[in-house]
Amino acid sequence: MMEDPRAKKLYFEWEPQDDPEFAPLILGKGTIGGKGRSLLFALRKLRDSGDEELAKTKLPSSIYLSVEIFHRFLENVPGLRALLSCKEPRRVEEAFLAAPLPADARKFIEEFLAEMNDPVAIRSSSRLEDDVKHSFAGKYLTTFLCNDKGGAAERAAAVEREVKRVYSRTFFPAAEEYRERHRLGEDDMGIIIIRMAGRWRGRYYYPTIAGVGYSQNFRRWTTRIRQEDGLMRMVFGMGTMSTKRGYARTVSLSNPILRPEGFSPEKIAAIAQESFHVIDRDNPDALTTLDIKKEWRQLIKYHPDFSAYAQIYGYADGEGAFSQVMKNMSALQPGTKICFTFDEFPQKYPGFYKRMKKTLKLLEAEMGLPADMEFAYEPTEDSLCLIQSRPFWSNAQNEGGIPAVAEKQILLQADRMVTHGSIAGISKIIYVDYGRYYANRDFYGTARLIGDINGASDEPYILVAPGRIGSSNPELGVPVQYSELTHCRVMVELGIPRLGFMPELSYGTHFFSDLEVDGVLYMPVFAGEDRNIFNSEWFEGVECETCKNDAVRVYRGSFAVYMDGETNRGVIVDKNLPQSGARR
Repeated sequence: MMEDPRAKKLYFEWEPQDDPEFAPLILGKGTIGGKGRSLLFALRKLRDSGDEELAKTKLPSSIYLSVEIFHRFLENVPGLRALLSCKEPRRVEEAFLAAPLPADARKFIEEFLAEMNDPVAIRSSSRLEDDVKHSFAGKYLTTFLCNDKGGAAERAAAVEREVKRVYSRTFFPAAEEYRERHRLGEDDMGIIIIRMAGRWRGRYYYPTIAGVGYSQNFRRWTTRIRQEDGLMRMVFGMGTMSTKRGYARTVSLSNPILRPEGFSPEKIAAIAQESFHVIDRDNPDALTTLDIKKEWRQLIKYHPDFSAYAQIYGYADGEGAFSQVMKNMSALQPGTKICFTFDEFPQKYPGFYKRMKKTLKLLEAEMGLPADMEFAYEPTEDSLCLIQSRPFWSNAQNEGGIPAVAEKQILLQADRMVTHGSIAGISKIIYVDYGRYYANRDFYGTARLIGDINGASDEPYILVAPGRIGSSNPELGVPVQYSELTHCRVMVELGIPRLGFMPELSYGTHFFSDLEVDGVLYMPVFAGEDRNIFNSEWFEGVECETCKNDAVRVYRGSFAVYMDGETNRGVIVDKNLPQSGARR
């Protein structure tokens, strides 16, 4: 989609304080920050769309503190200038927690909570988060409170504490380094206090499904789907699971039946969601991760349509296969497991995907830019909650193409999820040997070593590693932090299915947002699959620099990266190898 300058201008000029419905939800003058303003803008446009289905989209009860409240709070922090100059995050947080919020803010929060005992989220909404390009994903703070014990004053005090913690994160290294790296200057913090989407189901509170959606699919896994149709990443339970590099169901809105991993039961089961996030009454004020293997009986009780979400995977006649979860089951059979495949969801709720596509297209048209949104959904009631909406930044380049290269020069080749882009000259590859990584089990040591190599010089490099780089689960891929990859310019995720290493298109994750903003080229390579190349002979036979961890090697040479989003092909070549037989 081409940007619409007029719509973009109207989007950035819109102020919720001028809307008579939204003004009472806001305390203070000045902006309420990017997340808050964008969320209310989206709700207003959906309600005014003239489309009955879009107009019934909900926003959970919420209030907003403007940046004026932030600055008035800072006046209550003793010795602020000296405190911030010490660059000690713990001292900053302790001082902020000891300082009082302005009295009108405390009263505003208590009035909001007076008759609302459901869990709440306290979210950052800074002024700079209004920027199209810089989402600040994961750089500030969102916290959760159970909010079901004590009177309004006691519960308000707990929320105030979390507001001050969010304020302190404005001055933490993650945010300051991000602003410095992108030359953004200082920031001002607004706050959203919002009832969490979902409901109590026994001792657990969660929505049935949640996730993220995008009006444009810049990284298609097949040419059978269209960029302009968009995509979703959805999970069972709270949407926080979809912002991590874990398991989620990726859906093209061109055809919700298609899967990036294909239709093989083995591959589907290998990357299907097996745990989900909830608020637990017995463990309040933090997210709890539940295992479906332990919870499936009670889930059937609360979700009569449970077969739309989960299936049982096992072997039949020597092959992997799925079967339905039956209400009268007393236990899982040996050798089977249960997981969230969403396999029957498109047939049971086909209108959901049409509604999401329509919603995203409207937001894109009204903002004048590609849109992304976070949502929660109760399928049996067709109840859609908007959790976040903002412009969707992509660093996809307009120019693409792959020059004539000899097949012998190709070290890696991908056939999906690539955008236009190229780097004609790069002299370094950091490679994580998947076999040794898997055998050694020194997952975090491997990650820290990559960070050490990255920090030793500012030389750009290509990173090639198995599975999902940056995963919080080291069984899925190297758990390296994005801050340890500051000089990485190309990232290749190597798929080795037999060891459980599967790349994944992780739109919506904080990690992937950083890749996009910094223009890091990305491609997944599935070893052994048609139209994919992993030149293992080169990686095993070429001279390299060994490291103290033998799973990590560094190669020097003359390498080039070429990606073509139209043909969905990407290659990395060794320019020093012979070019005989070069072809496009």
